[in-house]
Amino acid sequence: MKKMFRLTENHTTCRTEISAGLTTFFAMAYIIFLNPVFLSSTGMDASGILVATCLSAALGCFLCAFFSNKPFAMASGMGMNAFFAYTLCGRCGYTWQQALALTAISGVIFLLLVLSPLREKIIAAIPANLKYAISAGIGLFLTVIGLLDTGIITMTQGYPALGDLHDASVQIALAGLAITAVLLVCKVKGSLILGMAATVLLSLLCGQTALPQQVIGAPSAIGRVFCKLDFTGLLQSDGLSGIAALAALLLSMTMVDLFDTLGFLIGTGARAGLLEEDGSLPGTGRVLIADASATVLGALCGTSTVTCYAESAAGIAAGGRTGLTALTVGICFLLAAFFSPLAGIMTAAATAPAMIIVGMYLLMEIKRVDFSQMDDAIPAFATIVTMPFAYSITTGIAAGFLSYVLCKLAARKWRALNVPVVLLALVFLLYLCL
Repeated sequence: MKKMFRLTENHTTCRTEISAGLTTFFAMAYIIFLNPVFLSSTGMDASGILVATCLSAALGCFLCAFFSNKPFAMASGMGMNAFFAYTLCGRCGYTWQQALALTAISGVIFLLLVLSPLREKIIAAIPANLKYAISAGIGLFLTVIGLLDTGIITMTQGYPALGDLHDASVQIALAGLAITAVLLVCKVKGSLILGMAATVLLSLLCGQTALPQQVIGAPSAIGRVFCKLDFTGLLQSDGLSGIAALAALLLSMTMVDLFDTLGFLIGTGARAGLLEEDGSLPGTGRVLIADASATVLGALCGTSTVTCYAESAAGIAAGGRTGLTALTVGICFLLAAFFSPLAGIMTAAATAPAMIIVGMYLLMEIKRVDFSQMDDAIPAFATIVTMPFAYSITTGIAAGFLSYVLCKLAARKWRALNVPVVLLALVFLLYLCL
């Protein structure tokens, strides 16, 4: 094990790496129960999703461990599961089987991009402001979903309003949110999963949910979602409009995954002291290949886009430096797959606190947005506000790119408009207009 993961070279030990892996797992374990809440709204089986979430996370962690030897954990990404449920299957009307096919295709596109010699140029061409704004917009979108799903906020005569505070489920959700907030403020490890557990306990005590007949079960439920991809009928409308819509969706999925992963690598790499003097992370290409491959494997398993998790920073802070940390996380996810019967007790009230808090984390990216110049501020603002109000991640990204081109033209900053940005803007224009 020491030789395989070069522990001595990285100044770490097996004990430290395993401990770091456990820390990372408990920090991100909330996704095991949160992901089924999102994806089951499409008609998918919740227990099957839970197993698929665990299996795909394990595969992603193993890829990262053995291919890149980095302490980064992977699982179904928050934001992309919302994109899957509310944009692909909701607004666009795709079946969940077709949405899985789109996820697999986006993973292949991501992989081809990573393997391409143009990778660095394409990545550098996308404005940093838009990258941060997309993350912040997704965070606000998740928050809105969490508030609406629990009834904390309701729509009354077309206007948002405070929900019925006398409703038991609303009270439980608010209590869970308060408990989770206190745990976070007190810097308790695994605050999100502990907050979810406390909320479930409250729900059981209040009679809002019932215990499952069994807690541990064979992960056979994955058969209900495994390899159910449907590549037929993806073009739901003929002609240019259908092609533009499909292209916009695939571009959105690929870009969000790419931006999330790159931002994660830079942030956590710096915290772990893994960056070179020029700010680059050695082995970035291998991590990106593992990330893209995990997305394809995740779609085959029956879940949305798999990506690197920011919670890996918790394990890195605990001393994780090698792939042994990621391997430990993967093994934990495999063991968690045997708890699929618990998916039935994870109500919206139980999972919403974690969803809202994760939304807050993503929204915090807004502090990295440069609002000092109007030609930068307006596109970022358009991206952030359009996502939750239009209830679509793709529409928000489209608003960002289109307003960016418009503002740069108005400011006569021609050099800021490179070919990739203009082409993306044209695709999104076709998506909105046709």
